[in-house]
Amino acid sequence: METRNQITILFAVSLLLAASVNSIRPSGGITWKSIPIKSVKEAEDVLNILEPVIREIDLELAISLHDKGLLFIDARAEEYLVDGYIPNAIADDDFDSLTEKINSLIGLDNAFVVYCSDDDCGSSEELAYDLQEWGFNNILVFKGGWKSWVDAGLKKQFNE
Repeated sequence: METRNQITILFAVSLLLAASVNSIRPSGGITWKSIPIKSVKEAEDVLNILEPVIREIDLELAISLHDKGLLFIDARAEEYLVDGYIPNAIADDDFDSLTEKINSLIGLDNAFVVYCSDDDCGSSEELAYDLQEWGFNNILVFKGGWKSWVDAGLKKQFNE
């Protein structure tokens, strides 16, 4: 019984120490839950975003932004691109290469859209957070992604 008590005390002390160290870290520590992505409904709201925040957009706004010439990034693995992708979107499985492409095309502060296969795909959010950490400031996540684009009967592009 004594060993069990020692393990319980050791575990409790370790947990308390870990929580204390996390709370005093200069970066604010590890968050206890993920920060929800905010939604944006109007194109003008996207173009006037000043703070580096990831925002979620719907199909209607994605179409409007695509028509305005915003850069679209396909977060799906390259093997899925044979089914097609949103016209003029770029994709690259190599993160460093992708960041170089985005930076050379639009810089760090201009808005761009990240999407993946559908509502349930988390790749676009994951990529958006990685790109924000790298230094990009105006990232939009098209939640409906490729599926909603295709279901709406919109144009596709294929690799040649």
